Amino acid sequence: MSDARYLQCVPASPREGPRLIPRTVTTIFLDAGDTLIAYRRPLRVLLQDFFIEQNEIVRRDSIAEALDAVNSRYRSMMHGVRTVEAERRMWLEVARDLLDVVLPRRRDLYVALSQWFGESWKLMKVFRDVRPALRQLRANGYRLAVVSNWEPSLEEVLDHLGLRFHFTTVVTSSVEGVWKPEPRLFQIALERCGIAPEEAVSVGDNIERDVETARRTGLHAILLDRFNDHRDFIPRVASLSELVERFPVRVPQPR
Repeated sequence: MSDARYLQCVPASPREGPRLIPRTVTTIFLDAGDTLIAYRRPLRVLLQDFFIEQNEIVRRDSIAEALDAVNSRYRSMMHGVRTVEAERRMWLEVARDLLDVVLPRRRDLYVALSQWFGESWKLMKVFRDVRPALRQLRANGYRLAVVSNWEPSLEEVLDHLGLRFHFTTVVTSSVEGVWKPEPRLFQIALERCGIAPEEAVSVGDNIERDVETARRTGLHAILLDRFNDHRDFIPRVASLSELVERFPVRVPQPR
């Protein structure tokens, strides 16, 4: 195959050598959690702050134990949630379960805690490299989409954080009833974007969900390794700024 069909890109490291991105790629699928956004601090710390605001002092290890105790029920309920309204009802159940474990005498906090969970965007940060990278990738001619395991409110979260407008579509696992590493979530994203697998690349922080599953679906894939946990993995980038270097200005090819 001739290199004329590829774009020469900046290497991620001297050992890795130059990477070639197929010219067929028109669309970049990005994961959300730990790729675009993340909790500002560990959830147990954020929850401790919530309780402090309610004049309650709860140990962080007690909160961590309570989160572990309700986690399986949360996951079970989440797999049955398809709408934002259903998600709000789920958070009320999660709040009740959590308070029954960690602070049963404060059942009056059920509603406030469920609202706190439901407004998770207030607890989130956008990684510093995200906004400039998304702007430049779009300017370079690439279409962007989000493909993520998340509750139905993901679009609202991205909107509140000022990111939603960058993406032509947001494909969310709970809404579709399919969770990565099932390939079907990527297939849905391809159908929504009206493209073939070879026209898309998946970028995310999880090797199995975002890279290997995408490859099994026929997509190209790149690992986002922000914390250098997988230094020998190829292809990988350490930031979305580095991703921009891998995706120079796209010249549309005749079909």
